[in-house]
Amino acid sequence: MEDLEIIEYQTLDLSNSMLVVAFPTVGLVSSIAGHFIVDSLKLEEIGAIISRHFMPATVIHRGKPSPPVRIYAGQKACGPDGTCEQLVVVISEFMPPMEIIKPLVDHIIEWAQQKGCETIVTLEGTHAFGDKKEKDMKVYGVGSTPLMKDILKKHKVGETQEGMITGVTGVLLYEGVLRQRDVLCLLAEAHANIPDSRAAGNLLQKLDIMLPAIKIDPEPLYKEAEEIEKNIRKFMQQSKPTAPSLPPLPTQMYG
Repeated sequence: MEDLEIIEYQTLDLSNSMLVVAFPTVGLVSSIAGHFIVDSLKLEEIGAIISRHFMPATVIHRGKPSPPVRIYAGQKACGPDGTCEQLVVVISEFMPPMEIIKPLVDHIIEWAQQKGCETIVTLEGTHAFGDKKEKDMKVYGVGSTPLMKDILKKHKVGETQEGMITGVTGVLLYEGVLRQRDVLCLLAEAHANIPDSRAAGNLLQKLDIMLPAIKIDPEPLYKEAEEIEKNIRKFMQQSKPTAPSLPPLPTQMYG
């Protein structure tokens, strides 16, 4: 798509890096978790993805106006085996329109390959069925390659066997299979109707195995995730008077 563009504020060598992708879905857990990673590791904003199809809004964080889809990076030990030296995060508070998701994913995968990102980890929320209590909420995983499946097994993350994942994560996973790229999805069970900071905390605790620099301590994590949740709520509320209404979040199904 001609009007979709990745802009780098500075040219960086991102070889031997891990890319985390966090677009909002159920419970906004991916956006909350992505913010926690960026803030905790003090990653630098290095670029953005822009398109006329994205919400016409500016996100203001730490006093800086930024596009709805941002790219952050920093020198951090990461990856499922700890060999990655850099961490890159693509994050947004708003789900892109359905018609642009496939070209958006194509741009992200091709850019990641050009920049030398070894592994792509996508964060996702999935509906918690029934009347599950917060303490019973689980995190599942899906891998696009045998290596990623082995990582899930090694770290005792239950692998989703049947179901459907839509949106950015769904396309990333099948493109990972088609292109033989290492893509790992972590899905946290979450409450669908509210931003769920505790579900985001559960997701981050599993992600801790791939981001040893975070040193996650559950209680401060949940407290900070709640603060991030409030900020994201604020972003969404402030966008309503001047921007089109948000499209419905894509539904998730797993088994």
